[in-house]
Amino acid sequence: MRSRFARAGIAAAALLPLAAGVRFVAARTEPWPPPMVVVTPNASRLASSVSADALNAALLSRWREFNHTPLRGHLDIFGKDSVRAWDWAYLARSSARIYRQTHDERLLSAIFEGLAAYEADGRRHEAVDGFGWYTENTRTNAVYREVSITGLVIAPVIDLLLDARTDKTLAALVDPRREELTDLVRRSIAGLDKMYLEEDGRGYYLLPAGGEIEPFNLMSIYANSLLGYWRLTGDAEALREATGIARTWKAVLRVNADGGVSWPHTARPSTIKGPSNPMDFLYKAAAAIEFPMEAYRAGLVLNRKDVEAIAAAPMTTLLHKVDDRHYWVRTVMQPELDSWLDFDAKDLGPALRPSAWYRYLCFNRQLTGALDDYLFGIDPKFYLKDGIALLAMSDRLAIAHDPGRCAPDATAAASLDQARAGAAAGATAELAATAGATRSTLR
Repeated sequence: MRSRFARAGIAAAALLPLAAGVRFVAARTEPWPPPMVVVTPNASRLASSVSADALNAALLSRWREFNHTPLRGHLDIFGKDSVRAWDWAYLARSSARIYRQTHDERLLSAIFEGLAAYEADGRRHEAVDGFGWYTENTRTNAVYREVSITGLVIAPVIDLLLDARTDKTLAALVDPRREELTDLVRRSIAGLDKMYLEEDGRGYYLLPAGGEIEPFNLMSIYANSLLGYWRLTGDAEALREATGIARTWKAVLRVNADGGVSWPHTARPSTIKGPSNPMDFLYKAAAAIEFPMEAYRAGLVLNRKDVEAIAAAPMTTLLHKVDDRHYWVRTVMQPELDSWLDFDAKDLGPALRPSAWYRYLCFNRQLTGALDDYLFGIDPKFYLKDGIALLAMSDRLAIAHDPGRCAPDATAAASLDQARAGAAAGATAELAATAGATRSTLR
């Protein structure tokens, strides 16, 4: 297959004969074409050739490199060192999903080997503000914990513990370490509740440096891990914070008359209902969308209509299928905005971000055709070119293997009902105690 990327320069006349039914986003009428990606037609047939065994082999190959490379020393453009949290989360979570299909214990051994390195690193700055994975800012010589990094590091651990509940083979290997792994998660989130605030019940997190509000996608990453931790332990604080972020999602999610969806890059409490917040970028939104789906599954705030709107985003908001060979891709989660992705053949990452929507296949069957045509049309091995795409393909295979994977979680819903009943009983008892004290004072 030959893939190539084109910038603006194709004559507008060449775009006029667009066949009905091939476009997702409403047709544009401007006399200029946005940058386009050129794909191989009918490439979606290649999707069926991807197997769990093939991904298993690719993951093992990546583990050999990952577990022999230091966690530290990989600075971002701001001079910050954050223990390779993104790479770890994508690789380990993909492995957890594929293990459930192949039961290759080498995947689990690789995860636990990597986790041992993270646990050792978590103790490095323990005296500063407790156990955890500190960002080291080489420009300011500051060290601090970020909720997003914590959420990424513990996500694979939570996945394993939750999956072991329904996979007997996995349980036999994970359950002997369940207490140890659960305690690792508990220690890593301890004290981070001080970064959490609410306004009118809507939650948000502060950045540790400067007191600014965390970007929405980073809040969602941490909230998703907290939600998983609550499902494992019933921890009341984890539920409180996850519920607050779910309320924020409910408040900022916008669906227009055509079904297009949007939400802001930063959910600022003072303008949460206003238009002044810029909308989120596609590449950041792709990291945020797991949480609203999991919140719905657990019965937190969001409903199926909300989730279905997010599920349809590739068709309603992100991908404009010009014809069988050309796509425009919107850079921002704002369907009314003419802001289209300019492609770079050397860095396919931004072009592959719509793959994150594979985890919503249970909620919209059209996603299979829409995403397969686009992604396999770019490159039949696209999922090996980017971490989030690798996790997305693992999700696609996991859902095909277990269609009920994203169904509502009855256990979580029952636990939520129990938690609410307990909170209501506590509030009633407190009210009765207050009334009793008042009567005593009046006597």
